[in-house]
Amino acid sequence: MYLFSRKKIASKVYAISAAVCALFLTIMMAFIFLHQKNEAIRLTNEVRAKLLTIFDENENIADAITTKYTTSLQNGGCEIPALANDNGQWHWQKSALAAGDYGSLFLNTPPGLNERCLLSSAMFVRNYIAKSDLSTKEGFRYIISMRQKMFYFFSSIHSDSFAIEDSTMFNNLQFYIPSMPDYYKRKLTHKLTQKGTVATPIYHDLITRNSAYSVVSFIYDLNSSNVPVAYLLYDHNLEELHGLANTLARHNKWVKITLHETDSPNKLCIYGCDINDHFQTNVESPLSSQFKVITHINIIECIYHSMMFKLLLPFTLLLFVLVVKLTSRYLTRVARHTLIDHLTGLYSRKIESELKHATLESSFFALVDCNKFKIVNDRYGHAVGDKVLQRVADVIKHTIRREDIAIRYGGDEFLIILKTEHKSVAQRVMQRIAEEIARRPIGVNGEAITSTISYGISKFSRDLKTSILLADKEMYKMKKQQAPSPAK
Repeated sequence: MYLFSRKKIASKVYAISAAVCALFLTIMMAFIFLHQKNEAIRLTNEVRAKLLTIFDENENIADAITTKYTTSLQNGGCEIPALANDNGQWHWQKSALAAGDYGSLFLNTPPGLNERCLLSSAMFVRNYIAKSDLSTKEGFRYIISMRQKMFYFFSSIHSDSFAIEDSTMFNNLQFYIPSMPDYYKRKLTHKLTQKGTVATPIYHDLITRNSAYSVVSFIYDLNSSNVPVAYLLYDHNLEELHGLANTLARHNKWVKITLHETDSPNKLCIYGCDINDHFQTNVESPLSSQFKVITHINIIECIYHSMMFKLLLPFTLLLFVLVVKLTSRYLTRVARHTLIDHLTGLYSRKIESELKHATLESSFFALVDCNKFKIVNDRYGHAVGDKVLQRVADVIKHTIRREDIAIRYGGDEFLIILKTEHKSVAQRVMQRIAEEIARRPIGVNGEAITSTISYGISKFSRDLKTSILLADKEMYKMKKQQAPSPAK
């Protein structure tokens, strides 16, 4: 029968089990977060790679126009479709005079040879783009000419959505495209930061009516100068950026992707804009000298939305149950070990602190003393004395009932708590113990040593100490009544 406090062990069991599971859950959540962070890094790199691919494609298109433009100037004969003239502005697709799909053109003066060759080269390359496998062939791309106030859009736009005089970019082009990089220095490097200005700052787009920025590539006349003669721009508007990010990050509900200017607070949110900024960490990746891609990770959300976390919760519950069982078994074993007398295998006196009043009520107490035990120790030695105590304890252990409690009370004294309300029952148990001990002598060097005991029985009275004192008095009465018998 386990007498130690179940409540004490239970509280320790649950505390230890909760601590183990909390530690396990913390470690696993950290592992999940690192896994999700790696996913965010991969996602950031994918977004960055996609944007760089768009830039590279724009560079290749600009190179193609440069080549065609340079050779066209050499060969001459740069034919373009007829232009309409409305109030001094020359254009395509602004009136019924336009025929065919040529894109959209706006000029403030009639085009000269350079402008015609630039337009014919752009249209030539534009036709090839439509048949190509470029990812940006449906993107919004246009040319700005520095020599003449000219915008040429590869796509058709509505006549009322754009006018040259309304363009902040054209009227302040040096702000949006401040540098004029040398052709060969630009081409003979892989470093984006050394390619000159690669994008405009973030601005408000008059056509889409939302924030945007443009990738900038340069068109050259290699016959005469290494300085650009026109700019090829590819617009990254919010709608396009949202579509790009949604394609790459549609399953990641815990990230927000933003594009930041490196030297200003301007930014574009391109995915997960409703993700709050609490419990957040960031992953950055440079895009160019002007921009960087930042993926914001909501730590709680990234863990919560992980499939691993959803599997982790029931596993942690099972772990808690397992740890409770193992810890309970271990602590029970330890508790019993500390309360057991190692010589006899009975409870030691330490069990007294664990005995509750309810356990002691309706019980009788028997205090047992081994007769003439000192003589046995003196004559045969303590090893034989230990054997006597073990024999007495073995008889007590196998004679008492399951509900009774046997304690080595000290030296050669034993305390037996008998769960019964009838003294006659307690007397019968103690009589069987005394008779069995007397019947089982111990052999030492061919000599049989017979042991006897004296005992006293008392009913529980007030508390444990009082009950034991009453049993002790009864035991000494029995000792006086017994006739002396020499030890053999």
